[in-house]
Amino acid sequence: MLAACLLLSPLAAAQTAAPDPQQLETVEQQLEGSKAEQDRIAAEVAAAMREQDEIASRLIEISAQIQEQEAAIQASETELQKLAADQVLLMASLGERQEVLSELLAGLQRLEQNPPPALVVEPEDVLAALRGAMLFGTVVPELQDDAQELIVELARLDALKTEVSARKQALADDIRRLETSRGEIGRLIAQKKELVARGNADLENERKRAERLAANASNLRQLLAGLAAAREKAEAETRKKAADAAAAARRLEEEKRLPKIAFAQAKGQLNLPAKGQVLRRFGDPDGLGGKSQGLVIGTRKGAQVTAPADGQVEFAGAFRSYGKVVILNPGSGYRILLAGLEEVTAATGERLRAGEPVGLMGDGPSSVTLLGDVVQNGEPVLYIEFRNSTEAIDSGPWWTANKEARG
Repeated sequence: MLAACLLLSPLAAAQTAAPDPQQLETVEQQLEGSKAEQDRIAAEVAAAMREQDEIASRLIEISAQIQEQEAAIQASETELQKLAADQVLLMASLGERQEVLSELLAGLQRLEQNPPPALVVEPEDVLAALRGAMLFGTVVPELQDDAQELIVELARLDALKTEVSARKQALADDIRRLETSRGEIGRLIAQKKELVARGNADLENERKRAERLAANASNLRQLLAGLAAAREKAEAETRKKAADAAAAARRLEEEKRLPKIAFAQAKGQLNLPAKGQVLRRFGDPDGLGGKSQGLVIGTRKGAQVTAPADGQVEFAGAFRSYGKVVILNPGSGYRILLAGLEEVTAATGERLRAGEPVGLMGDGPSSVTLLGDVVQNGEPVLYIEFRNSTEAIDSGPWWTANKEARG
């Protein structure tokens, strides 16, 4: 009957009997139930946002672990290269001496098989005996010294081989741990995005249902004019109180997520967003005839990239020849640009805390327009640019004690 009333024109409705006031009471009860449901879902969203903070803390912790693992892997790779070079040099040295050692050993065998003649045999053999004795006495200690040195170098070669094998095993273990951490970080990122998205969708659906109920109630009140005025005013006041309470709760949650200190006052307190070697600093020649507007870091393949400061993501995705880009707003009119990523895990509009993951580097440089000649060695290159309003500024003073920025 309620649906039929709503479909009637005003003229037709006027020609029909007024509906039972019980209908309005039923709709208003449903509206009150919808308000209670909205309050319940809003509380769940607030709880989800708190859980977001817990996940963000875990993401920060795992990102730091990944970057430490990447640094350890990079050090192991460097040490392996050095050990391999030492091994090649030692084997080359032994190879060069092989011919000399073979000749000396052959000489020693000949001396043992044909020793110098005894002095008592014949007088003319005396000189030959003396010469043979002198040669034998000189060569044997020399051969012994060479043999001892050869034993030491062969032992060193064996130790190098053992150390290389151990290093390779340790490196493989580090890489396995890194992959485990990356799997966990991907799961947490997806969980974080799903929490509030699901709650917001439920809340929006319930709000639309409440609007339909309110519209139905309004139509019934038009037919029940005597009850409409008082109840409409009461409902408007209730809705306003609920909206004010929800807005206050949202403001409180937003305030909790604002940066703890103003960005301009955070100088010397930020960590670089990725582990690696500083290839170019602000103001250095950019390889294209101009000056670099930012900081350039060479990273490992697939390196983790994190937010250097608290802030809101204003853009996340591909942009021209910059590769995948993340633009972070840390407040106070500043912007942080991170360019050259292969994969972006942060989303536009998302609020991040310093140290949360924003993406991953690829297998090589993705942006040749900005970086000029630094991409020639083929390693992934992360470009970091700070801006105050629209002007590029030197990010050096912001990095922790300027140690990383000095390379």
